[in-house]
Amino acid sequence: MSTAAMRDQPEVAPLSIERYIYFSTVWGIFSGFLVWHAGPTIFLFYLVMLSNLLLIWAFQPPIVLPSWLVGFLLYLLVTGIVGTIQGTDSLGETFKQLGAISLSAFYFANFFHAQGNLVNRAWKTYIKAAYLFALIGILIWPAQCIYHHGLVRLQGMATEPAAFCLLTMPALYWYASQWLRFGKCRKETLWMALAVAFSSSSIGYTAVAVGLLLLFGKRFTGIVMATGLVAVLLVGLYLVSPNVRMRVDDTFGAIANNDVSDTNVSTYALVSNMYVTGRVLAEHPVLGNGLGSHVISSRRFVKDVPGEDLVEAAGWDAGFNTRDAASLTLRSLSELGIVGFLGILWFIIHFRVKGESGHADISSAILTCFFQKLLRGGGYSNPEQFFFVLLYMLNYRQYHASLCDREYGLAKLKSLAK
Repeated sequence: MSTAAMRDQPEVAPLSIERYIYFSTVWGIFSGFLVWHAGPTIFLFYLVMLSNLLLIWAFQPPIVLPSWLVGFLLYLLVTGIVGTIQGTDSLGETFKQLGAISLSAFYFANFFHAQGNLVNRAWKTYIKAAYLFALIGILIWPAQCIYHHGLVRLQGMATEPAAFCLLTMPALYWYASQWLRFGKCRKETLWMALAVAFSSSSIGYTAVAVGLLLLFGKRFTGIVMATGLVAVLLVGLYLVSPNVRMRVDDTFGAIANNDVSDTNVSTYALVSNMYVTGRVLAEHPVLGNGLGSHVISSRRFVKDVPGEDLVEAAGWDAGFNTRDAASLTLRSLSELGIVGFLGILWFIIHFRVKGESGHADISSAILTCFFQKLLRGGGYSNPEQFFFVLLYMLNYRQYHASLCDREYGLAKLKSLAK
């Protein structure tokens, strides 16, 4: 075969590799249950990211290192160094977290760069995958109930019901918004809502309430209606669901009485980490104790949590949820201080797309995920973390680029009309 003929042949390998990278990435965000606990938490998805980076380097556009990512990682490193100098952190803990964050953020920056920094394709694949993930959860739920000899909370293939809700809530919001605005996706909305209902997750139910406020709160009448609907929903869940009622009562009781001894393990994790974070902020409010330091801070302060001696007597782990502080809010305040937490809030507010458009729907959908993470998801580099972070940021940029193109087109038409 001549050289010219060879050049005319389709390049099958790069195309198939591109599809592998794409689908292994989007489906990989649901793989959080595939994990190895070897000191630090190592997700199987880390290996996928490493291998895919090599493939992107070989077959896709050149590897990129965005300036915003360099600045972000340098800031995290500085907090760890400062914490180590002041004796509240260690470089070992800092580099454990910094390595995982760097890999995840760098990978997704290059994944989306290979997609032209466009979000539509990845978003469409994600919502379809989330719908299938929810259906699988519903299908295997009866078998799980039989195995445990009674009703259990639906979690599908996630590690827990709260994680199931976190992975599926953005898709549920998206489908609900399409049903409300265009009369489409009713089937997907109902099945996914059913899955979330069976999860009996208090954080999931709260995220649904937030989603309803975002969905109907674009006008004053909608805000009034949504507020009333959410109030009725939350009160109804409190009265009907024993799990929700127990968690609400235990949490408020533990906070009011300043005692964790008579509570459930989930509430204990939240309230004890609140106590530890409060002690950290009393010492170093601006920058916290440094990246990765919460586990060290917990060793120092958790023994002083009121009722902790009774908790240990009951056989619970005194270090429960110490690595992720049971909440991104608590962990960021503890490790990065008020400056770090305000940085997270700035990111969420700055890159939010408002109004009524496809971009606004994607933005609000991802907000439901961020809300859950701020309350009960303290992991920095879970498989889905930077997928949603990059989607949120690039969706904003794509929206504003479309506005600029529209304004340019209008200005061009006006100049031609003169």
